[in-house]
Amino acid sequence: MFLNRMFQRGKRYYRKGAVERVVFDELQKSWSGTVMGSEMYHVFIQKHDDDTFEKNCSCPAYDTFGECKHIVAVMLKIANREAVDKGQLFDEFLEKRKQNDMPTRKVNNESKPTEDFSARIINLFMDTNSADSTLHKEPLQTEYILKIEHQLFKGLLLSVEMKTGVDRTYVVKNLKKFLESVDKQSEHFFTPKFSYDPKLHMFKEEDQRVIEILLDIYRSEVFYENQWQTTANQKGLTIPPYFAKQLLTALSERGCTFEDVTGNFQEIHLLEDALPFDFSLHESNQGYELGFDAMDHFHYFKNYDIIQEGQYFYHLNANQREIMNNIYGFMVRNPKSSIPINAHQMDAFVSNVIPNLKKIGDVTLSENVSNAIINPSLQATIHLDQEEERLTANVRYLYDDIEIDPMQPDGAYKQDSSKILVRETEKEQRVMNVIEEAGFKFNGQELYLDDEEDTFTFLYYLLPRLEEDVAIYLTNTVKNLLVDEIESPTVHVDLDSNGDFLEIDFDLGDIDQSEISQLIQSVVEKKRYYRLPNGRFVPLDEDSFAQISTVFDEMRLNPDDLKDGKIHVPAYRGLQMDEAMSQHFRKNYNQAFQQLIEDIKNPETFDVPLPDGIHADLREYQIFGFQWLKSLSRYRFGGILADDMGLGKTLQTIAYLLSEKENNPEQDQPALVVSPASLVYNWESEFEKFAPSMKVCVIHGSIGDREMLFKYAHEYDVLITSYPLVRQDLEQYRERRFSTLILDEAQAIKNHLTKQAQAIRAIRAGRRFALSGTPIENSLDELWSLFDVIMPGFFPSKKAFRELPQEQISRMSRPFILRRIKQDVLTELPDKIETVNHSELTKDQKQLYLGYLEKIQGEAASAISSDGFQKSRMKILAGLTRLRQLCCHPSLFIEGYEGESGKLNQLLEMVETARQNGQRILIFSQFSSMLKIIREEMNAMGEDVFYLDGQTPSKHRVDMVNRFNDGEKNIFLISLKAGGTGLNLTGADTVILYDLWWNPAVEEQATGRAHRMGQKKVVQVYRLITKGTIEEKIHALQQRKKELIENVIQPGETNFTSLSENEIRELLNV
Repeated sequence: MFLNRMFQRGKRYYRKGAVERVVFDELQKSWSGTVMGSEMYHVFIQKHDDDTFEKNCSCPAYDTFGECKHIVAVMLKIANREAVDKGQLFDEFLEKRKQNDMPTRKVNNESKPTEDFSARIINLFMDTNSADSTLHKEPLQTEYILKIEHQLFKGLLLSVEMKTGVDRTYVVKNLKKFLESVDKQSEHFFTPKFSYDPKLHMFKEEDQRVIEILLDIYRSEVFYENQWQTTANQKGLTIPPYFAKQLLTALSERGCTFEDVTGNFQEIHLLEDALPFDFSLHESNQGYELGFDAMDHFHYFKNYDIIQEGQYFYHLNANQREIMNNIYGFMVRNPKSSIPINAHQMDAFVSNVIPNLKKIGDVTLSENVSNAIINPSLQATIHLDQEEERLTANVRYLYDDIEIDPMQPDGAYKQDSSKILVRETEKEQRVMNVIEEAGFKFNGQELYLDDEEDTFTFLYYLLPRLEEDVAIYLTNTVKNLLVDEIESPTVHVDLDSNGDFLEIDFDLGDIDQSEISQLIQSVVEKKRYYRLPNGRFVPLDEDSFAQISTVFDEMRLNPDDLKDGKIHVPAYRGLQMDEAMSQHFRKNYNQAFQQLIEDIKNPETFDVPLPDGIHADLREYQIFGFQWLKSLSRYRFGGILADDMGLGKTLQTIAYLLSEKENNPEQDQPALVVSPASLVYNWESEFEKFAPSMKVCVIHGSIGDREMLFKYAHEYDVLITSYPLVRQDLEQYRERRFSTLILDEAQAIKNHLTKQAQAIRAIRAGRRFALSGTPIENSLDELWSLFDVIMPGFFPSKKAFRELPQEQISRMSRPFILRRIKQDVLTELPDKIETVNHSELTKDQKQLYLGYLEKIQGEAASAISSDGFQKSRMKILAGLTRLRQLCCHPSLFIEGYEGESGKLNQLLEMVETARQNGQRILIFSQFSSMLKIIREEMNAMGEDVFYLDGQTPSKHRVDMVNRFNDGEKNIFLISLKAGGTGLNLTGADTVILYDLWWNPAVEEQATGRAHRMGQKKVVQVYRLITKGTIEEKIHALQQRKKELIENVIQPGETNFTSLSENEIRELLNV
């Protein structure tokens, strides 16, 4: 019936996804949808207050009938997606179906719901369910016919045709169209008596595999636009090569007839056995003759690798295919079915052709031919000699008493002409392949090589490949070109008496010392061999030589500096040298160098007591740090003490300096400690506490004051000053020499181009150590800058350094960096619990934030496009800062802002809760103006606070820290940069990071003020992040970058490289 068909078509449209979009308008209570049919149609459905529905479609069918399949498809989409009364939606359609009415154009929709919901839904899907599952499907009778098909450019092919039906079979007149119907589960008309209907018919189990393959062929041809099909034969489907074997296998198992060129039909069989060819080799009047079957009843389907004879189809393997491609043309073009062979060709024919013919059929030899064949084994020989600078080769093939010269056309051998010699052609060819690969030349008389490189390659790499097949004979002259097995090099390393330099001596056994420099030069230049003065070739691809090259590369040694096999390097390269040596070297170290390695690798075994005058009980790891400093100091090496914040770097350093004083009481050169200005008095206080016997002078005050202090500098054991004052007093420091230079918070000189870093490099000191919990904050260049101060020349130039693998940088620097983290050494240290607290922007904040974000996005995109990223960088970063300030509090840069801040409100709630719980809090912000706002709010709550920023004098900082740790006041407001280093605030148990800093290492330093040695309570760390803002993206970016530096330093360190263009684009979505 009409409506049933319309519903089924609409259902098919819905199921195949023709409904592209349906949008619900809540105000009008309507749905708008689009359906892709023969073109795009628009459907509108609206629900009225009386629960009736008005429907409309832009298709012609709706204009005629008032209903259409597109409306049905959209209704089904709504029914399965929306929370709507499905019964009401389909009432009118159900009523019409019940009345069997042809639809007419509706003017108004009056729906009469007469059935309950479940009955209407059952009725709606009843037709489909009965067609899909309850009707009995009749099995189809199916026949398959294979036919030969010729295509002009593709050659011989096979096509398959079908017949199918229920009681009888009908010819499928267009197989491709039929398969399309099967694939789409649609009806296909055959005759008025039979139409294929997937709801009524099914293929038998035995046909399923064949039908699946035919469907695969159909889909493939649709996708590749009929690559193999022709329009001439609609009844058949050409079999593409990819599907040939699987389809023929399935058809052979199922049963299929083959119609040959004469019109005869036979049941097909697919075989994998020997091919159906018979060959015979016998005498003839002209000599010999190869006979074979007439080829007129064979077909070679080259596209399929198949030979067909009658009802049999033979599938070729790879070897058979190659043979058939070589011989089939000769066989087809020879109507006599025989090929004549001259007697002098028989050796080659029997040796080369007959073995291949046996792979594709049976070969019969006549009695005389069989008796004439001899089959001795091959013994190949090669004689090598050297004449002047030419290497000559004489190759022979010996078959019993028969000798063959492969370079002569007739083989240059004599034998009984009545005999047929079967030669081992594959073995002979292997020999000649090596000769050709070596590049031998032939002058008509002999094979020779006259190139030194070719000679070396042949003797060392190609000749060994012949050993299995050939007897090799060398004259003494040739033997002298080869060296005996090379012993592993012996490396002698001696530390000189001053402990400054290593003397490295390479011993290569029989090779004269005078040759070693040039040989190693060849190794470093990656040459394949070195030729000694006596003519011998030394192959340089041995593992031992490769390791020498690695050592020279790793150590940046220049072979030109070798003198009689010896080279000198600074002592600090010793551990790098030792690590670079592998099992391919025999090592011979003098006692002094062995002791150096032991001391640096295992400082805990370095026998040095703690100084008598130290007023502290050092923990085990601190004693190790002290011993590490002493072991480096013994050899005048520098180092970086990079312990985590709060582990006592200051105490370890004071113990070292005190030990140096006690061990050298006559030392007249003071040590110099340089630190940030905020920590100068901290150092003075620590010396007074832990080493009161040491005379300490703080260089501070006016220029006049400092000049007076310098006059008496020689009377002190330690001078303490700040980085800025070093630069101002540089001339004073140039005039003096110090026993030791200590650089506290050494990241202050991470940029080697600054005047501050240049001033530090100008200081003369016997030993140099850097202290830093974060030796790398932004890039590995900072590590280079630190080593450029503590051990000048240790790393190569900055340009070369940037090209070093991180793994090599780590290996080189590892002995000179000591890094421990709290979790590893302070097992008794309470936990640090980190939490991220999210806040929402207030309505006023959000309006401002979105406005500024759009403005900055536009400015950033425009600036990058017009000026490039580098020129626009500072402007963009300034914009990012504005966004971060808006998250903190808009009044940071918007005058007159009277609204609230979501984050500040959250902070005040947290402080109130903490205050009730008796917690003591550190609050960090990078914006001092934000801290002042927080201070005002705290005061309004009746809470007195400590406040520290970059303007707080150094002495006041120490005083406030001590008072806070003694229990005075419960809240300490601290500028992130000003208070992130050198402060011990273990009196706090809660840390709040009000805003995020670009570098998470700075945040770690801030939290380390409370979570450090001496802390007795669990430390709670809160990061405040505003949802839906740039702060969330900054936090995600931090987490991705935290692991970078662990490749070079040790676990626990962090690195945050400078923001790249891609990262800024990610932050701003531009």
